Parts: sequence; structure tokens; C-alpha cells
Amino acid sequence: MKVRLPGVFALQERVERNWIRQLAWPRQAMEAEAVRFVTDGADGFEISSSSLPLPVRILKGTPRHLPAQDEAAVLRYSAVAIEHDGLDATAGTWLQHPSLPAASRTTTDSNARAAADSWRGAFAFAQEDRSTGAIGLRPPQAGALHAIHAHWSVSTDVASVVLPTGTGKTETMLGVLTSACCERVIVVVPTDALRTQIADKFMTLGLLKAPGSAILSKAAHYPVVGILEHNIASLEALSTFFETCNVVVTTSHIAGSFTPEFQTRIAELCTHLFIDEAHHAEAPTWKRFKAQFTKRRVLQFTATPFRDDDKPIDGTIIYRYPLRQAQLDGYFRPINFRSIFEFNESKADKAIAKATIKELDNDTTGLHVAMARALDIPRAKQVFEIYESIGRYNPILLHSKLKPTERRDALEKLMSGQSRLVVCVDMLGEGFDMPELKIAAFHDTRKSLPVTLQLAGRFTRAREDLGNATFIANVANPGVREELEKLYSQDPDWNELLPDLSDAAIDNEIDARAFLSGFEPFAGEIPLQEIRPATSMVIYRTRCSVWTPKNFRKGIPGLTASDKVRDTVNRKENMLVVVVGTTKPVPWTDIEAVQDWEWELLVAIWDKQKELLYIHGSSKSGEYRSMAKALCGEDVQLIQDPELYRCFHGVKRLLLTNLGMNEQFGRQIRYIARMGADVAARLSESSKKTARRAVVSGVGFEAGATATIGATKRGRVWSFQRLRLETFAKWCKNVGAKVVDETIDPEGVLKGTLIPKLVKVRPEVMPIAVEWPDCVYQEHESVFSVQLGNGAATEFWYLGIELVSPTETGDIMFRVYDDSSELVLRLELLPLDDDAVSTYRFVPVSGLDGMITKRQKAWTLSEYFFENPPLITFADGSYLEGNMLVALPDIYAPYDRERIVAWDWSDVDIKKEAQGATREPDSIQFKVIEDLKKAGGYDIIYDDDGSGESADVVTIKVTEDDARTTIDVDFYHCKYSQESSSGGRIGDLYEVCGQAQKSISWLQNQLRRTELFIHLLRRDPKVRKGVELSRYQVGDRDTLAAIRNRSRMAALNLRVFIVQPGLSRSKATPDQLSLLSVTENFLLETYGVPFGVVGSA
Repeated sequence: MKVRLPGVFALQERVERNWIRQLAWPRQAMEAEAVRFVTDGADGFEISSSSLPLPVRILKGTPRHLPAQDEAAVLRYSAVAIEHDGLDATAGTWLQHPSLPAASRTTTDSNARAAADSWRGAFAFAQEDRSTGAIGLRPPQAGALHAIHAHWSVSTDVASVVLPTGTGKTETMLGVLTSACCERVIVVVPTDALRTQIADKFMTLGLLKAPGSAILSKAAHYPVVGILEHNIASLEALSTFFETCNVVVTTSHIAGSFTPEFQTRIAELCTHLFIDEAHHAEAPTWKRFKAQFTKRRVLQFTATPFRDDDKPIDGTIIYRYPLRQAQLDGYFRPINFRSIFEFNESKADKAIAKATIKELDNDTTGLHVAMARALDIPRAKQVFEIYESIGRYNPILLHSKLKPTERRDALEKLMSGQSRLVVCVDMLGEGFDMPELKIAAFHDTRKSLPVTLQLAGRFTRAREDLGNATFIANVANPGVREELEKLYSQDPDWNELLPDLSDAAIDNEIDARAFLSGFEPFAGEIPLQEIRPATSMVIYRTRCSVWTPKNFRKGIPGLTASDKVRDTVNRKENMLVVVVGTTKPVPWTDIEAVQDWEWELLVAIWDKQKELLYIHGSSKSGEYRSMAKALCGEDVQLIQDPELYRCFHGVKRLLLTNLGMNEQFGRQIRYIARMGADVAARLSESSKKTARRAVVSGVGFEAGATATIGATKRGRVWSFQRLRLETFAKWCKNVGAKVVDETIDPEGVLKGTLIPKLVKVRPEVMPIAVEWPDCVYQEHESVFSVQLGNGAATEFWYLGIELVSPTETGDIMFRVYDDSSELVLRLELLPLDDDAVSTYRFVPVSGLDGMITKRQKAWTLSEYFFENPPLITFADGSYLEGNMLVALPDIYAPYDRERIVAWDWSDVDIKKEAQGATREPDSIQFKVIEDLKKAGGYDIIYDDDGSGESADVVTIKVTEDDARTTIDVDFYHCKYSQESSSGGRIGDLYEVCGQAQKSISWLQNQLRRTELFIHLLRRDPKVRKGVELSRYQVGDRDTLAAIRNRSRMAALNLRVFIVQPGLSRSKATPDQLSLLSVTENFLLETYGVPFGVVGSA
């Protein structure tokens, strides 16, 4: 029968509640014979086995007399009994064993010294052989160990080892300990659970001392392991604790909680620092602890060399075992993915639960355990109720708020097999080792790649009797970071995608480190990867053949011996980084001993090709002329007004937000700055001979994205960003290329800028559209809902916003509406006491004000629109936000009437726009859809007509070209004619041109581009008079869902068409052609969207 016995400790002491242990004889599990045994005062069993040097008597009580030492070992275990699966006595207490230390033993460091001495020459790089079952090092373990020894032979720099979860990271640490004969190691882990797991591994030496292992000789001792769970009060006790140990295992929280004095002492006592799961975010106290080990050997182990908070991990990656290689070598088992497609969260939870139970039912091994993950404790309770109501597999709930006894009882059910289903938040992450975990049900998806890779590794550990892992998730609306979007697509292959994502992320990190590795050694307390300069600089022309970055001190006037200067140069990239700390007096005393430290970052980049020097200073003071001369010679020349204003080149629809003017008054020059709407009042004066621009900044569009840019006549250029050093260098060179481009007219780049101004009355121009404020488009549609009147809240994708009875004068009114309710609001412009100033408000015209909710916060619609005014667009291209009017300075050439595409509308009632529930063949929409079907080639033709529509008809086509995926989307905005025949009526175009201009909202960011397809998926089916109708005219939901998934990585091309059969190509008026031109230029100048017009002959 199977018998399990506890280990024997050669050393087991406590120092202020912290255990120190050394194994003499490990925990054993063996086939053995058991016979009843009765002795004086106790009874039980005597166990005999070839694996035991002596018989073992397992007794319920304590006998009055113990046998001779060489006769038998004695174990007291009150619950001794033979069960169906054998005898488990691991909870027993040894009364006598040959390996037990003498009772008189006192705590010394002799055991630790003896253990370290026993490792000399005891380690062998024996390789595993899975075909014969030989126990040895896996290839990633052997590779990592060789890399570590090679690194330490030439460097003491911090080193990182990247091993996927499940490939033997902990055994690699054990191999380092014993092969390098480390005198004293402190191992820092992120969690309490992982501390327990790692400490157990170090105590047993894992596979290194497993029966049959050829890695470590039998003469090698087990290490003395300290488990630091609590702070230690005195330095003396701290020294005693560490000096007794070969290895101390603790958490980053405990390590960071010690005072600097204690941390310094720990670093003195330890020769090595091992950091496990190094991707975890670093608290300031933990960083301070880590900084104490600058003169020690530091190893970092992780599966992902980038942190959860997106900040890089310091150190050099000396070894990386790719996830794809782990798959090929069989250490990372395949993943089967089961997708659920459901936008409704409660329905999705039930569908995931049903699929999870089905997977457990289909498990032929009968061993698999399922984990259902939720975002937080309330969600976990909600999900648990679903599984509990199903009543299968005895589900348990685990979270951090459970009492210790509740958590222990739940885990006991899970580990014993009583339960095969656990609902949790993050309780089964690092530090939880259960190979039977094979089914992961994601009720809430993981948000970052490091955490996803870690979790995947928990389920893909190789064990022949368990088979492969299964992941279940809702792919309808995962809401994960961009790098994970492919994983949660309609039909993902995680076995291909996970290694691709892991390799790509690690490659990016290695590239960034390669850039940083080009720098000379820098101040350890200021890691280069943590430096984020603001995008601000001055630019100098240079004439030198080489630059002299080491002369930088000559360029910093007033440096003293007491100042702190840290510098480094990347000679390949021609980049200099300097950090200068100077003392400044404090305002509240003249005592010289009391000073403030002031720090400045200086970054200089010499662009040899363009003969330019870029200098950034964090204080943004002055022109850094002395620095430029020190680096590149006396003949440097600062680039100023007007050449510097070339930096605005290529920025379309530049909206000026700041304008500073130098104005001449006799012999005096006065500087006046204007921001926001005040810019309009000052710009007109820039044409005067008495005024010159001093500061100009604004926001616009460049390369299909929003861009900010600013410049001063004295030579500074900036943008509102903070970038890593390598990205900052690219920004500098991009701006520099514009500034020295002689083909750009510096005076012409600011012509045509948009000028905001405050107004007290609306413009006497026809409004053509109203749309939601920009801030709405920065969020997922799912975070908003609107309640109209006393009805239920309406999801955002079913809401529309449009003008009501627009006119060239009078009140501007608009409505927010769904298919059954509406709220009409009126914009009122209100002059204040100061005649030059005005304000505004939005007033419900009738009935109750609506309520808009964003996540958990709610406003009335009038309140929300006051804080975030909707955008009202006019026929001349101007727009109004609240009381801020932006007018177009340019008059565009009229739209070429010959470009109007004339269709045959002979079988269509051109006054009937919608095809309706019966798909009426004489409607405009039906005609458009049928003609598009005949043209062919589309993956999707979609009827999106109704409140909240993106367009009346949407077509989608996916193309592949040289491994590049492109999604072509066409919007067809249809409008009925005011009359039965075509003509030149401007009223036929106002609304449909407004709809066309609103189309760009889907291109404002990558979120919106993917949100377009989610928007369409959510809006099907169309409901008319209680009848559900499919919106898909060509294609289906699965096709659109697949396109949604591909959109996250593909290029999206949008074209916008208006369809107005009432527009006659031959009779089109100048007003109509002007409006079409304004619409086309708006679409082209913002996001480069082509525009087409369909009308009549």
C-alpha cells in the first residue's frame, strides 16, 4: 500500500516568529507493508519498505519507552488509520529518527557552512532524457545556468533570465545556488503563497535531490532556509537570522518594510539577490531595498520582462527561452479555446458556465479542475451563484476577504478532489501549484499580456495523464488591451498567438534595451529606462565633422564642486544625457546649511546627416547656446523665426490655442499672450507692422491622427508628450527634417489656421448637423446609457442625436432620441455683465430633462452638455461648441458637378427613404442595397438605418496584400427628396451632408475604429413594430465578428457617400456645390476620407 511520511528536520528554529529549517530527510511516499503494532501506552502500525533504512512505527500516542535508535524510528500521529488510498501520516511528529538532531543543539551557522561546503564539486550538468525517464536538467534550465555563469565571469550587472511559466524556473534558481556555491541568497517573491512554495522547493532542492537524479551528489546537504514572514525588531536578531541561513525567502512587501539601516545590513549579509516574478510593479520602498544590492550579484527571473504597470524591468536579459520553443519541447501543452459570443453580460456568464460544465463532463481523465475567473469579489459572488444553481461538481468560492478557516476549508475540498470547480478573483495565480487545473473560464478577461502569459502557464504544465488545457471566454466584447485582442477573437489559435505575442513583446523590450545599452554606465539611482523627457527642444545648425559630448560641462555655467552631475553618452546614436543637481536657498531662512536640491535633465542629440543639434532641457529656460557651442563648436546657429515655424507643416486644420505677440509701442516692446478664444482678437494684429508672433501653438491632424505642436520665435519647439529616450530621438529628427526643408514656406504654414472666438449670437448660417462631444468618442459605447423621460435607460448604440427644424436664424434646437422616445433641447447664448463675454446653456424644450450615465456617475443631459457641449456644424464649414465658434478662413472651390454620379431612379419613389420592415422595392435604401449587391465583392452589406445609425447602408470588404490586411468600409448616407423630381434645392443636402461629416467620429482613435464593428454587431437585429429583422443584407454575424477581430491589427479605409436622388447634376446650384465642397474638404483634411456624391442626371 501507499504510505506517506513527513520529512525530518536537521534544524528547526524560530527567530522572532520567523522559521529557520533544514531538512535532514525529505518527505517520503513509498510502497510499503504495514502490520498492527502495540507497545506500552500506544498502538498503531509498523511500516517496512526497501526505501526505509529502518522500520517506522506510527503510533497514536506516545509510548512510555522508545526503542533503540538502530531498531526503529517512531512517529506519533493521533489520526493513524489505513484508508482506501493508503496511509497518509505527513501530519505526524517524529519522536525518534536517526536524522533528528540532538536535543541539546543550539542555533549556529555551522549547518549553513557545512551545506555550502558540501556543494563544492557536487553539481553536474546532467541532462534529462524523457524517453528513458532519466532525471536531469531541462534544456532551458541548462541554458540559463550556463548563461548565468558566463555573465558572472565578466560582469556584476543586474541580469534577467526569461523562462516561460512551467519550464522549471525554480529549479534553475536551485541550480544557481548549488553550482555557484552561493554563500547566502535572499530570494524575494511578490506573494505570501509564492514565498511558501519557493521556500519548500529550496528546502527539498526539488529535482536536484529527487530519487534517481544525477544533478546533485547524494553527499550534498540540504540548505538552511529562513522564511521571513515578519519584521525583525533588532539588528542583532536580524544578523542571527541571516547568518544561520544559506537561503532566506521573503516577499517584496516585507523586504521593503525594513528601515534603510536594516536593509543595508541585509545587503551586507547576503552575497546574492534572486528576484522571482520580476514583472510585478515596484513599490518605492521595495525599490529602495533593491538599490542596496548594487555591489552584489542580482538575478531576476520572469516569464515576461516587462512589468504589469508598463514600465520596463532593469537589467540585461542574459538568457531567453522562447515560448514557441517551450511548445516544441513539450513543456507548454496545447490550449483548446472555446468561444462564447454574447454582448449581454448575464447571458454571457450563463453561457460560459454551461460550456465549463460541458468540458468537465467531457473530461475522460476525471481529474481536470476548472477555474472560473471574475474581475472582483462582487463579480465572483455573482458568477458563483450561477455555478451553484447548476448544482454540479461542488463549486467553491475563493477570494481575499474569506476568513482563514473558510479559505483553508475551501482549498481542502479542491485539493482533495471533493470539488472540481473553483470561482476566484486572483487566488490561483503565482504560488498556486495544481497540475489538475486544466479548464479556465474567463468571465472577465485578463487585461495585460504579462498576467495572461503567467496564467496560461498555470494551465499548460505538461503531465502525461492530464491532457491539454481548455480556455473559455466571451469574445463579443472582451475589452482587453490591444496586444491581447487577437486572443479574444472569434476563432483564435492560442497555440500560435501566445508565442507570437510573447516573442513580439520581448523583442520590443530587447530592442529598447539595445538602444539603452549603447550608453556608457549611468547613475544607478536614475535608471535610463525611467527617463521620459517632454517633447521640447531648441535646434542648432552645426558645421562640425565630429561632436564633443564630453565637453558638456563647459556648456553649464556656474557649476560648482558641490553640484551633482550624472552623464552618459550613446556614441552610436549620438545622444548625450545629463542630470544636474544644484542647491538653491529656501525662502524661509538664510542659513546656508538649509538648501533645496533642484534637478535638471539635459538631452542632446547630434543629427549628423542633417547637421543639426537638438537640445532638450527640463527647465525650458534659455536657448542653451553655451551647451551647443561646447558640443559642436563656436559656429553653431540657433534656428529661429521664421524657419522654425516650418514645424507646423503637414498639420491640417490647425486650431490655434495659444498666440503670443510682441507689439511695438514707441521704443518699448510689450508681450501679450492670448489663449483659447482670445487668439482671434490677437491674430488679426499679427498683420500689423507693429506686431510679430512670439509664441504659437495649436492642435490639428497629421498623418490621420491628432497632433499638438508649438513654437516660439526664439527657437523652441514642443509638443504635449513625454517619450522614452529612443522615441524622443525620433520625434526630434522628424521635426528637424521639416525645419530645414527649404521647399516649405515658413510664412505660409500658418495660413488657413482655425481661429476660435466667443460669440453672443449664433451665426446666420444654416446648421447641418449636431454630434456628441469628442469626450464621448474616447470611451467604449457600453459605458454610456441615456434615460429619456420616465422610460428605461437606452444603450448608447441605439441613440441618435440630430437637429430639429434647423433654420439660418433663430433658436438652434436638437433632439436626443431612440426608436420610441426623444428629448428636444435648445441652445441659448447668454451675454454676461461684461458686454465682451458670454455664456450658454441647454434648455429642455418640453417635458423632463434626460439623464446620461457614464459608468456609475449620472448627469442631466442639460448639465452634461454644459460641461461637454455637442458640436454643431454649419453649411459653411464653421462649427459651434457652446459659445465657441470656429470659422473656416478658406473659401473652397466649388465641388465639380461632373463628379456627381447620376443613377437611374425611374422605379423609385425618391421621397421614400427607408426600405422598412417589408423591404419596399421603391425606396431609396432598397435601390442602394440592390445595386451594391449586383456590383458584388462585399463581405458585408448592412442596413444600419434607425436611431444611432452609423450610416443608412454600410459595406465592408477585406483584402489581403503582401501579408497586409486592409478593411475597406463604405458609408452610404441616404436622404429623401423634398420634391418628386430632382433639382437644385439646397434643403435636400443640409442634413445628409451633416451626416457625412459626422462619419469621421469613427476614425478618432483605434478604439473607435474597432468600436464601429462592435456597434454594428450590437444593433442586429432591427426591431420594427415588435418584429425582428436581420440587418445583414450580405454576410452574417460570424463574418462581421471575424472582421471586428481583424480590425484591431488591420488598416481601415473609410469612404463616405451621400445619396440624394433629389440632387440634379445638371441643375445643381452654387450653394449646393459649395456645401458639397465644404463637406469633402472636411473629410479629407481631418482623416483623409474620400467623398462621393450620388444623385440624378
